[in-house]
Amino acid sequence: MIIDFHTHAFPDALAQRALETLVAKAAQHADIYGPSRTHTNGTYSGLAASSADAGIDLSILMPIATSAKPSSRLNESAAEADRFPGLRSFGSVHPMSPDALVELEHIRELGLRGIKLHPDYQNFFVDCDESIAVIKRAHELGLWVLLHAGEDIGFVPPFHCTPERIARMAKATNAADRVVLAHMGGYRLWDRALEILPPLGLHIDTSNSVELRHDQWPVFAGLVRAFGSKRVLFGSDSPWVSQRAALDDTRRFLSEYGFSAEEQDDVLGNNAAKIFGLTAQGDCGNA
Repeated sequence: MIIDFHTHAFPDALAQRALETLVAKAAQHADIYGPSRTHTNGTYSGLAASSADAGIDLSILMPIATSAKPSSRLNESAAEADRFPGLRSFGSVHPMSPDALVELEHIRELGLRGIKLHPDYQNFFVDCDESIAVIKRAHELGLWVLLHAGEDIGFVPPFHCTPERIARMAKATNAADRVVLAHMGGYRLWDRALEILPPLGLHIDTSNSVELRHDQWPVFAGLVRAFGSKRVLFGSDSPWVSQRAALDDTRRFLSEYGFSAEEQDDVLGNNAAKIFGLTAQGDCGNA
């Protein structure tokens, strides 16, 4: 089973405008991060088609509550993602919303397995009191948390989720076993992530990193070994990355750096399958 743990899509009526806005924001810093482009039309159906074309069995949507207003409508929409073949979704809350802790209970009632938080887009530091309260409560409710970690191409410093701040959050929440750090633990801060984060019990995903930064593969191999293959999840960050390219490059990376068939299967789907209560199956041979 192949599971892409980190993807994005929007309702049909919002997709084009959302992509245009996000591409324009990223273009402001193209001199640092390079050009940004999309690989689907941003819709649920577009993501489902991309996943099927790439041979991905399940793609997990990661919506973001960008406003401190109540996010119940966003989460109810997220719960309907499984109407599309091969799609499931997390929910989201804004830590600065007065309804955030109550909304976490709603998210669990909807059957969603976790939440996505993006400290830069949501404008909070991951180790602030409000963030710690949300992550602790999510853990108490059995929910997972995916955090955007490291730099972000749409922003400039100070970044809100650095390895140092992540370490403080992990120690304050005692919730690291259900926290996943996107982008190999800290986009463009990978050396610091490797130095600081592996002992804390966190997970990482491969999104927007392995397939784009071949020059960092030795560091990424060190991160996978330090975290352990049971705590690494394949992700693409579609539509910003081609799912097919992400899967092909992640397979090649894991093979070239000597990870076993079992380790490859864990990363490519088995670990995510456990989060969703699915039957794990090895698939590393289906390159």
